[in-house]
Amino acid sequence: MGNQKLNPATLATCSGKDITIKKAIKILGVYFMHNQFLWKKLNFEETLKSINEKLRFWNWRNLTILGLIQIVKTFAVPILKYRAGLVCMHKDIIMEANKILFNFIGKGKDIVKRSTLISDMEKGGVRAPHLELAIKTQQMLCCKKICQFTTKQLENYSPTLFETSWR
Repeated sequence: MGNQKLNPATLATCSGKDITIKKAIKILGVYFMHNQFLWKKLNFEETLKSINEKLRFWNWRNLTILGLIQIVKTFAVPILKYRAGLVCMHKDIIMEANKILFNFIGKGKDIVKRSTLISDMEKGGVRAPHLELAIKTQQMLCCKKICQFTTKQLENYSPTLFETSWR
């Protein structure tokens, strides 16, 4: 792969008379495919690069630490939570995202412990986002929604699934 730019539109592997088989499919901005390397690159590395560029745009303003945290909460965390709600995020991706976010908040230095920044104001913190916890919460909410489907709601989606003799 090297330095060449990945173009998802040209990921076709072969084509027949009436059908084209693609290596990747993009649904709601998220790529799905079998190639794990390409999946990680398209879904997360490009996203992390985009977040890093957005945060770099705000670096030249002399914002307070509370302002920097608000920028992170507004522009970076929702993007990562959206991805986490659709596909599984590996621990190394979360660690890389945390590194980017806390580099922005600390202006390149880890002067204050991350656990202190994450804690409440009463405990001396500034309520910085705990990315791993936010992502796990997002995933749990998705599981909760799936589990709340009743049989009647499932029948609306797939009536043939429930046409069995045990009814």
